[in-house]
Amino acid sequence: MNRTTKRGVLVAGGLGAVAAVVAGVVVLLPGGGSSATSGPGTTTGAAGPAPGPVAQEFVGALAAGDPARAAAATDAAATAGPAITRTLQGMKDARFSARLGATPPIGDDTTTVTIDADVTWTLPGGVPLKHTTGVGLHRAGDRWQVRWSPTLLHPQLAEGQALAYEATSGDGALLDRDGKPVGPGFAPVVLGSVNREVGSLSGTPGWQVAVVDAAGAPVTVVREQKAVAKQKLTLTLDPAAQHAAQAAVDRVALPAVVVALAPSNGELLAVAQNQAADQQGPIALQNLFEPGSTFKIVTAAAALTGGIATADTPVECPGKETIGPRQIVNDGQFDLGTVPLHRAFAASCNTSFSRLAAGLPADALPRAAAMFGLGADYTVAGITTNTAKVPPSETVTQRVEAGIGQGTMQVTPFGMALAAATVARGSTPTPQLIREIPTTGGGGAPLPGGVATALRSMMGEVVTSGTATALAGLGGVRGKTGTAQHGDGTRSHGWFVGYRGDVAFAVMVVDAGTSKAAVDTTAAFLRGL
Repeated sequence: MNRTTKRGVLVAGGLGAVAAVVAGVVVLLPGGGSSATSGPGTTTGAAGPAPGPVAQEFVGALAAGDPARAAAATDAAATAGPAITRTLQGMKDARFSARLGATPPIGDDTTTVTIDADVTWTLPGGVPLKHTTGVGLHRAGDRWQVRWSPTLLHPQLAEGQALAYEATSGDGALLDRDGKPVGPGFAPVVLGSVNREVGSLSGTPGWQVAVVDAAGAPVTVVREQKAVAKQKLTLTLDPAAQHAAQAAVDRVALPAVVVALAPSNGELLAVAQNQAADQQGPIALQNLFEPGSTFKIVTAAAALTGGIATADTPVECPGKETIGPRQIVNDGQFDLGTVPLHRAFAASCNTSFSRLAAGLPADALPRAAAMFGLGADYTVAGITTNTAKVPPSETVTQRVEAGIGQGTMQVTPFGMALAAATVARGSTPTPQLIREIPTTGGGGAPLPGGVATALRSMMGEVVTSGTATALAGLGGVRGKTGTAQHGDGTRSHGWFVGYRGDVAFAVMVVDAGTSKAAVDTTAAFLRGL
């Protein structure tokens, strides 16, 4: 290609020197000087740079990301500088380049000229955004200047506007109930299984190039590629409740767990385990334990619905009693004599409730447990759960043990949190962890109104004058303590299950020996809310 047929030159960021055809050939040297070979219409020497090199200086400065230098080549540097700066900043992820056409012939009396330019903004990923424009120049004395207009940057720009590139993520996100992204370390007992179930939330990103106003608000979309988005998923877990639950169990040396949910809608609010519990797996949700005296909630419901007793029915509470072949003993062998059922419940009288259970039908406790969601099979998105195993008690011995949560009765902390929520609500709420994925399974009849009312009162008495008075100052707490023997009977788990307002919960400390550790952990949890 010879010099007379060459039509234009590409200007792009990073060039040390740029060239343009200006009738002859003008080569811009580093530092802004020029040399030229003569040709028709070429302006050289004392007249200063010809319009072609001035246009080239302008687009070369744009390509180099130098707004001050580009503005200096115009006739309105004070206006052009800020405008160019805004667009270069708005398009900082894109690369500018321009190819100038040939400069028209210039005579001694020529004062204006327009040079065609093919402009390309190369967007991330190599996508070209192209437009054509005319670089207008005019001569003032012996100096050529680019006539400033925002359309030099893009034909849709007006004064006060800029061009802006913005990437749009297609990624979904895992959010907490406050709508904030779930961070590392949040609810580790559930987050691993949630991530495995929902899989990757990475989508295909998109982008948009828009004309924006002085405030940065889009005025016109120049071009865009829509993101292919993945769904955002919202965990029902409450950051404040989760933090309070985690802090409460972390105070305990023995394996300890807290499960909390909202009675009003079943949304899980917190699932927390300490490190000692983590070593045994997700025990808060899946592992079955003897419920001990917390199961007296079910036994009381069976007696109330079966017409055997009311909350005010007098029952005997001796320190120990042999019922069938099984001797039942109260904690420390306390003896209350004859008291109303609600008082025996608050004091956690084993002898009273074993005697009640002995007179129930074999399937009475399983039927009552079902009203609390115990034994139900739920498919909760993001986690694997169990609730309880409550088999029929065919013999008196089995019923005597089952009535106080021993023998073959087994529950999970998750299941007992559901039981507490059932008392608060009057029916078992459907547990849920991911709002966008409904839970399946469960079901069951609601508690009869009178039974729910009686249980609420009895669980309140546990806190005001029974076995959990340490919680009396924490604002309307209702619940039931439990000390659950297991294995050879020499070890016991500590329990407290209950609710306050719209937070129902189960707290368990493995091998604690008494319910005191669970009550203390409950207090720490509730104070942290």
